Amino acid sequence: MDSYLHKDVFLDTQTARSLFHNTAAHLPVVDFHTHLPQDQILSNHRFENLWELWLKHDHYKWRLMRACGIPEDQITGNASPWEKFAAFASCLPLAPGNPVHHWAHLELQRVFNIHTTLTPQTAEEVWNEANAKLADDPSLSARGLLSKFKVELVCTTDDPTHDLAAHKTLAQTYSELRVLPTFRPDNAHNVQQPTEFRKWIHALSHCYGQNIENFQTLVTALHQRHDFFHSHGCRLSDHGLPFSPAAEASPAELESIFQQTLSGAPASAIEWEKFATALLKHVAQWNTQKDWTMQLHLGPQRNVNSLMHIQTGNDSGFDTMGSMPQTAKLIDFLDTLANANSLSKTIVYNLNPMESEAICCALQNFQNHSAKGRIQYGPAWWHCDHVRGIREQLDILASLGALGTSIGMLTDSRSFTSYVRHEYYRRLLCQYLGKAAEAGEIPNQADYLEQLVANLCYHNPNTYFAW
Repeated sequence: MDSYLHKDVFLDTQTARSLFHNTAAHLPVVDFHTHLPQDQILSNHRFENLWELWLKHDHYKWRLMRACGIPEDQITGNASPWEKFAAFASCLPLAPGNPVHHWAHLELQRVFNIHTTLTPQTAEEVWNEANAKLADDPSLSARGLLSKFKVELVCTTDDPTHDLAAHKTLAQTYSELRVLPTFRPDNAHNVQQPTEFRKWIHALSHCYGQNIENFQTLVTALHQRHDFFHSHGCRLSDHGLPFSPAAEASPAELESIFQQTLSGAPASAIEWEKFATALLKHVAQWNTQKDWTMQLHLGPQRNVNSLMHIQTGNDSGFDTMGSMPQTAKLIDFLDTLANANSLSKTIVYNLNPMESEAICCALQNFQNHSAKGRIQYGPAWWHCDHVRGIREQLDILASLGALGTSIGMLTDSRSFTSYVRHEYYRRLLCQYLGKAAEAGEIPNQADYLEQLVANLCYHNPNTYFAW
């Protein structure tokens, strides 16, 4: 057994080791943003092999494989599961320090008790041992893995057209943890892509029970779906945006944009912004009325390799950090909501660290007495959820906000083994606090530090949302 990712990895002070092993390691998980397939939780899906569990839907791994020169056929193409796994194993020696390298080996250790470093030479051994355990151990099913990682709550990500049937059945039959939907209406403002928009409007019309032929009916239908999601336990909306839109439009302009999109003409950039602003303001109002939390995922530039997007589709590893200015428009949007008394609890996730400090600082202007950390500078997300990104997120929040109000970490993943990311975060949190405490930069009092860790890892996310 080698020492890679040993039991004290990242825990380079005695205080950090004590905080992690005595407190953080034992806390349950509240995962308030995931892309887990609820149908697999409902069926308690058993995974056929390590490729299905690990590689089938993981665009983090796909990006790394492309960087290492792996042919697309062995990533998203027709190669066999073993060939794809062997190709992934061949990449890892080239990527020390990459979070995918860390996560993969933590998953091998925590899920399979395999401490072998994955390389081309060990790939077959790891493949056979992991697959044998997947076949023989019923605790490595979808629900078994959630239990293994002490997950208490999972929020999935759901389009307004979803029927939430799986959520309804899970609520009635599965008491071990809560699986709740999240309202993700991004398709409602997809007016720059008329073909996709028309298909989605047709699907929403089916849910609504009548044709959606104008902007106001679109708003009414979305409100109905918002109510429907609320009745199924949903308490969060989620919005993936290149930047926070903040452009006002008249009712006539909004109707014109809606009609021209239905007729096949794509909206311009400013028309998209006006349309998205109007819809987000409606959702914010409904959120405030129902005590929901709004999540703003800001900054991605999507499908930047257009040729590969045609071949592989959305969410296949061709999205990147955008360079769009963020802070000024975000301030305008939050100020508009505050003036309309429709600024509910809000989490802002920032993808490009160039404006992280400016965004965190801006958010503090919209805090008030209604909740501690009411407006959250969200966890390190996507291209930032690596060692440096997590440390920077903690340091920025400690410097410009109140670290003790943070709601901690999430997985943002489609993988049932990705809960090692919570351990990853907890180790880095304990490292951060342990160093600061032993340097005399924060109080070095055991009870205080233990409570701080427990709050960030579990209690704060458990109480922040109106479940």
